[in-house]
Amino acid sequence: MKYNKDGRLLIPLTERKAANRKEEDKIRYIVNHAYCPDGCSIIDSKNKINGFPGLRIRFKREGMEGEFVISAIEGDFEKKVLSGELKEGIKDELFCPHCGAPFKKLVNCNCQEGADMVVIGLTPELDFNDAITFCNVTGCHNGTFIKSGDVIRHIRLTGSL
Repeated sequence: MKYNKDGRLLIPLTERKAANRKEEDKIRYIVNHAYCPDGCSIIDSKNKINGFPGLRIRFKREGMEGEFVISAIEGDFEKKVLSGELKEGIKDELFCPHCGAPFKKLVNCNCQEGADMVVIGLTPELDFNDAITFCNVTGCHNGTFIKSGDVIRHIRLTGSL
């Protein structure tokens, strides 16, 4: 198995025909440690997605609450809804399934007004530079996780997400 400098497992994607792709574009990161803002582990080994334990999250919006598990594989939009119902295009507030701490916001997402890119720490002590982020609107193109450092760098360079 290969790991990157951050200790994340690297999974090679199938070789692509485009010769101009960087080596980094051929791998996906697997999150094997993920924490709420208060330090609870949200890795759910009971609910695997594509062979890996997922990230368990509680959600709430007016008239609905429940839990879901998202894939721990970068770029994978798959999720399992454990309870409640997620609706396409609807924003949900996201919480730790263990202690109920709300996930912190990194930046606003540009998919709709009020959408947020929420942060999941990769260490028990939340560090925005060592975290992943994704949109809290079901179906958003930013709905799969992105390294938060990449988002911060992109915003600094372009001024928007």
